[in-house]
Amino acid sequence: MSLNIEVPYNQGAGLYLPLTGGALTGPLALGANKITGLANGTAVTDAATFGQVQTTEAALNPALQYNDLLGWTFDGGAAGCAYNNQGAAYVILNRIPLPAAITVTNVLINLTVFGVTITHSFLAIFNSAGTIIGQTADQSTAWMGGGALGLYTLPLVGGPYLCAPLGANDFLWAAFYCGTGATRPSFSQSQGNSPIPVAGCTTARLRCAYINQSNTATLGNISPAGLTALAAPYWMAIS
Repeated sequence: MSLNIEVPYNQGAGLYLPLTGGALTGPLALGANKITGLANGTAVTDAATFGQVQTTEAALNPALQYNDLLGWTFDGGAAGCAYNNQGAAYVILNRIPLPAAITVTNVLINLTVFGVTITHSFLAIFNSAGTIIGQTADQSTAWMGGGALGLYTLPLVGGPYLCAPLGANDFLWAAFYCGTGATRPSFSQSQGNSPIPVAGCTTARLRCAYINQSNTATLGNISPAGLTALAAPYWMAIS
């Protein structure tokens, strides 16, 4: 007499998956094997293919999009103006997208015209709620002729700083500031002045704006609700 001890694949609820699909009730160990022939995921709970992951990494890694910088206000190839018509003691703010958490060490700007008799001159970054993250050392001497015209890559004092999005579609503001100045320094700006750069923006999310902060050696937080729009953004970047 023989004893058949084979167990049908479907005996015992949840013990086996049929080839047509099914639902796991526990973890699946692949033993170092690949899953092949996977379709691209479409729902947030779907598995992603290797190609999708690479695309997502590029989208979340700004350095892959901004000439190895972490972000900028616009492509520097579109810069053509040298301008600064805001009065002294104004924080000039320029929005930079923040799609993922990044560590920021430096702020960049392109100086085109030296200032005269300026004090308390800084670059800085703020989060989208208006909280200051960090500022650079005072650049008054350099921007009055003690330095050179051209690109400045300035470290944030006490940095680097981890900058994480506060919400969906978040951003940082890169800023420059001069507390006083008989003639304020000028920096590269986008070509042309018009309302277009801030089209669709609420006051608290302006792409380029300014706000008064009085003459100070230490920048404080700003109120996004009190911003005034600029007609064109300045070229600024973070690294």
